[in-house]
Amino acid sequence: MKVVAPARAVTEVDGLSGRRYRATDGIYEMSPRDGRALVQAGGFLPSLAGATSRAFGYRCPADGFGSFFVTCSRCGGTCEKE
Repeated sequence: MKVVAPARAVTEVDGLSGRRYRATDGIYEMSPRDGRALVQAGGFLPSLAGATSRAFGYRCPADGFGSFFVTCSRCGGTCEKE
C-alpha cells in the first residue's frame, strides 16, 4: 500500500509492526496495516492517476487560466478548447 507522509520532512516512519519504512520520492510502500495507521495519523493516499493531457482542458482567453470547465472560475468568462 502506498502512503504519503503528513509532512515533507518526514523521511522515515516506524510502523505498528515494528518495521521501519523509508520514503522514496515522498511515498512509502507499506503493509496494509501500517499504511492504515499512518493515514489515521495524518498521512494520505497518493493520487495514482498521473498527469492529465492538455487536450481535455479549456483555457480562458481573458486571463489565461486553465480549466476543465467551459466557464472560467476566476473571471466568469467563456473558455476555449486547448
